[in-house]
Amino acid sequence: MNGYESAKMAQGAYGVTRRNFLAGAGAAMAATALGMAGCAPSTQAPADGDEAADALASTGETTSARTSGISDELGFPGEEAAPSETSYECDILVVGAGWAGLHAAVRSARAGAKVICVDKGKPGYSGLAPFSNSTTWFDENFDDFEGSVNHDQMTGEYIANLDWLRMYINATPDAWALNDELGICEQYNSGIADGYEHDQEYDYFEQYRDTSSRHAKWLPALEDNGVQVLTHTMLTDVVTEDGRVTGAIGFQFRSSTVISISAKAVILCTGPSSIRSAGYPTSGNTFDGEYIAYNLGLTILGKEFDDFHQTNSWAAGDTSYNCLWDYVQPINPVAIFNCKNDKEVIDNYVIGKGNFMIRSRVNQALEGVAACDGTGLKGDHSPEPAEGDPRYTDYLTNTQELTAETKADIYGIAAGMNAHMCGGVYCGWDDMDGKTSVPGLYVAGDGTYGAMFLGAMYSLGCTTSTGCSVMGDRSAAAAVEYIKDVEQVPVSQEKIDAATEEIFAPSKLEKGFDPSWARDILNATMIAPQVHLARTEETLAAALNQVEWLRDRVVPKLMGYTGHDLRLCMEMKHKVLASELKLRVQMARKESRGMHYRIDFPYRDDENFLCYMGVRKGDDGNPVVEKVEIPDEWKGDTSLDYTDRYLWRFPGEEEALGLPKEEKKGDR
Repeated sequence: MNGYESAKMAQGAYGVTRRNFLAGAGAAMAATALGMAGCAPSTQAPADGDEAADALASTGETTSARTSGISDELGFPGEEAAPSETSYECDILVVGAGWAGLHAAVRSARAGAKVICVDKGKPGYSGLAPFSNSTTWFDENFDDFEGSVNHDQMTGEYIANLDWLRMYINATPDAWALNDELGICEQYNSGIADGYEHDQEYDYFEQYRDTSSRHAKWLPALEDNGVQVLTHTMLTDVVTEDGRVTGAIGFQFRSSTVISISAKAVILCTGPSSIRSAGYPTSGNTFDGEYIAYNLGLTILGKEFDDFHQTNSWAAGDTSYNCLWDYVQPINPVAIFNCKNDKEVIDNYVIGKGNFMIRSRVNQALEGVAACDGTGLKGDHSPEPAEGDPRYTDYLTNTQELTAETKADIYGIAAGMNAHMCGGVYCGWDDMDGKTSVPGLYVAGDGTYGAMFLGAMYSLGCTTSTGCSVMGDRSAAAAVEYIKDVEQVPVSQEKIDAATEEIFAPSKLEKGFDPSWARDILNATMIAPQVHLARTEETLAAALNQVEWLRDRVVPKLMGYTGHDLRLCMEMKHKVLASELKLRVQMARKESRGMHYRIDFPYRDDENFLCYMGVRKGDDGNPVVEKVEIPDEWKGDTSLDYTDRYLWRFPGEEEALGLPKEEKKGDR
């Protein structure tokens, strides 16, 4: 019986009523609620007369045990027996196994801590880490330190955390060294190895055939360093006792088994999140960490700044065309800090980045997209594998001629995603380690730790892979120091019971809503160009009304009868909250800055918004949006003339402020 059949059976399609299903699954659920290790898998009772199902049930054989070929190789979801353990204990629990999680787990283990790393998928293949295409580090032999700082201060529109940025620049060589040692990054001949010629073009596409995939190295890198890894497991809450973190609770969704983990410290590395993807695989991360942190009373930063990502108007769902070369290539170091402290160089970069990343995308929302059927692109893109090569060799080698314009002509496919390295939990502007105000809880990585060191717009000088790696290193060092004087506290049965009730609540409904349907409704609301790219008070308020309807009328009635369904229901709860927080912050920032554009406020307002905007859970349970002040040094020279301080214009900015027509500067 495959997963689809069992799901249908649970809904009565095989002669089994929902009441029979719940009775059959009740024993496993009860065993989980009692915290019994080695509990039975929560498989459904077969229908009367279904001889094949009866035979399978009598053998105890699972779907995953009977599959072969590609299913075995990739570990596709199937019915599985419960894990042999449901209660775990460790010094440091790392949630998520992307760049930040890899570093946090390995560094902690090497420092002598007992570490468990939990991932909702499989390390190396889940989340956004698999699609990184480069990494950077600072080399004092040719990179200019203050030039790099000035470059990112201007690109980030004067709200970048310069203290964190300076620390980050100095920390990048060590982060690169660990990735190199683990085999995640491999330096190949790209012009970098021969004299650091940064302007020399390098070829991603020829290289992957000469080296093994980096993705397969992720899990061994963790396990070889003594890290215990739990895959396909979703942690739904962090456990606290007497105001400090003592562990976490979640469930292994392939077997619908609740697990608990006692830990002296927890590092959330849950990644950048989005609601749904269309052509770019961003749906693997789902605001789990943000949901947990918000409900602990922590402040979330950066919700107003979006990373739109791109696809093709003529092939919006063609993930291979857009992303395959990123996925198969090895990570190569590209030291693009190389930003000399030269005003003309910095100005041209800032102008080019603003025009390409912001103005061109906003104009698409305002004016539409030119018709394109995919013809006229360079190279022959037919996916014909070369002799002896199982992948699309010809396809890849020819697509190396793609430019940014031909690779994708439309933006706005990652609804809800914060601009890279621009959002997450606020730990204090002077924090360097992701240490939250909840003792024992640390945050690291893109979308989870609100270090804000790139301010309002992602800068190519600081790649996400390196930023997350540094964050993982820092949080690990802080957590290892913290646990030295901390006693282990077991997770109470009362909290396990409460979590079990919440996780399985969707399976007890007689009628309700499908989480995938709800996700599509939410995506349609948040991906709309008048919400995602070019906003007004009215469009944001209309979207918020729809999100509140989902929050109040749909989320409480989400249904699910398999472990995967239960995961989707929980994730929808997280996505709806994240969307509400984003809309409220975007309404509160009544200006345009970086990757946040308001049609009704198409200009920077330094007097009122040269600050962070944070959102937290108020005493009454409702979101509270408030300004978070930043040091004056980060704000740059506020005495400069507006046109000298801001070198590119949002649509409508000149008219709104009565500015002279923008002078063309730099390469546009």
